[in-house]
Amino acid sequence: MKISTKIWILVTLVLSLAALAIKLYFLPAAERFSRLTVEEQMVRDMESFEKILGVVVTAAKGDKEYVRRAFSAIHADKSIPIEFRRSEFLHRQFGRRKDKEPKNEFEALVLSSGNPQFRTTDKFIEYAYPLKAQGVCMGCHVDTAGKSIPFGSPVGLAVRRVPLTAVTDSRIAYFTLDLFWENFGLVLVSVLLVLLPIFLWILRPIRLMAE
Repeated sequence: MKISTKIWILVTLVLSLAALAIKLYFLPAAERFSRLTVEEQMVRDMESFEKILGVVVTAAKGDKEYVRRAFSAIHADKSIPIEFRRSEFLHRQFGRRKDKEPKNEFEALVLSSGNPQFRTTDKFIEYAYPLKAQGVCMGCHVDTAGKSIPFGSPVGLAVRRVPLTAVTDSRIAYFTLDLFWENFGLVLVSVLLVLLPIFLWILRPIRLMAE
């Protein structure tokens, strides 16, 4: 077998193994990294949102109607991508509303457990975050017997949905996926440009001399 043929076979094998490693390891790892980045941002946004709600309640100074109007305005504002669900305590206190009940088993489980969770649907990444009773909440949320909601128990649930396209359209996804493929293509072209002169100016003359 000619030396040039061996070199081409070796280069093809190395590039094929590199492409296989990229497909099986790097691309899934990059997608997981992009997804974790989106989820971490959702967690930070929800924690900030909970703090804002606490500021609203504190500023109300016991004015229940002010708090209800503020929360209703937040819920109705379509530019705020967060939905509220009521706990059973709030349903008993204010009356049951179908539009404020958990929409599925996932939301009901998070509300009952008090632990925030993610899940993925066909189109969205969903984050359900229990809003737990703080000291400022206990003065307003009382049952028919006059007993305050227990400290730390879920008052309600905040749910946010982010389209799955947010993972692939993020800037991090660009740098880890698109930019990587661009660089890989440049490396491939560079290898070919290096091998071509070697073939034309070294291997080919040696073969002609041998003949």
